[in-house]
Amino acid sequence: MTAAADPLPANAQPWCIDAAALRAALPLALQGWALELVEETGSTNADLTLACRQAPWSDAGILRLAYRQTAGRGRQGRPWQGQAGLTFSVALPLALAPSRLSGLSLAVGLALAQALGDVDAGLGERVSLKWPNDLQIDGRKLAGILIEAVPAGPQRVWAVIGIGLNLVRDPQMEAALGRELAGVAEAMPGFDASRDATSLLAAVLTRLGAMRDVFLAQGFAPMAAEWSARDAYRDQPVRLLHDGQVLAEGMARGVDGEGHLLLETPAGLERITSGELSLRPAGGAA
Repeated sequence: MTAAADPLPANAQPWCIDAAALRAALPLALQGWALELVEETGSTNADLTLACRQAPWSDAGILRLAYRQTAGRGRQGRPWQGQAGLTFSVALPLALAPSRLSGLSLAVGLALAQALGDVDAGLGERVSLKWPNDLQIDGRKLAGILIEAVPAGPQRVWAVIGIGLNLVRDPQMEAALGRELAGVAEAMPGFDASRDATSLLAAVLTRLGAMRDVFLAQGFAPMAAEWSARDAYRDQPVRLLHDGQVLAEGMARGVDGEGHLLLETPAGLERITSGELSLRPAGGAA
């Protein structure tokens, strides 16, 4: 794993990441990160999971971005491609026991939302968070997150974070999923992927690096209030499903310091861990 970016064909995409500009835009603390840009791969998460299992421990993160993923996947094994957006993974080294990763997917989602606000304040204001790992605009999915843990010792773990962020709305993907999606372009006036994708990615990496420092020191707790303030379904009736079956219903009341969903039910306030649960508004199928 080196800090150099793999060269890409000039005509690989209508937009591409400028590796030199990306590195220059990163803060000093992230200058040691490896930046890997490839035209195509099966899954950037799978690539980094394998790399982390084989590599010596390092305090530097690793970015691996592919313009096309042929075997990408989301939560619950769903296929994940997303040629209309940034599809990448980041391996974050965390000097923590794997049992202390509670709330990490929410912390990543908040960092991503903050990064979008850093790029454009109006865009940031429109982004909301859906427990446990999606970003939305007006109820439509803007980004998804998948995290896999790779233990590297008693108090060491690599968190391999897969992110798919829609730059534009993809009609083919919307047709395949049977629902509308959101894209950065619709909420950021003047957005040009060929010009702005690099600065957007730099903002995301910068926020992830800052989030890592806080999470190492204090976990998710310092971020819980801001996450709850961005909660797309706070104080709304929701359902929790597993494999299409409703397991619980109640009023969403934000999250606690460990990233548990606070669900108000007739039996009282319950704390729900994410697992393989999906959250839906009680009256719809969003």
